[in-house]
Amino acid sequence: MAYYEHIKNSFGTLYEEGQNGQPAFMTVTLHARMLGRPGRFPAIKQFVEYITNKPDVWVATREEITWH
Repeated sequence: MAYYEHIKNSFGTLYEEGQNGQPAFMTVTLHARMLGRPGRFPAIKQFVEYITNKPDVWVATREEITWH
């Protein structure tokens, strides 16, 4: 699951920086041509499960971020 490892590693770097006092945000773009295939969905599902189990992580829509 190369895609999962890529987004997990990206998140890990940003999460570590946030724990050191440098909060950040990460956008995961979901293009139908890239992830709109059944075989690629498990990577997104696994990633969301991974990040929602981390403390101090807010999973939000762009609209929620705008109004925050």
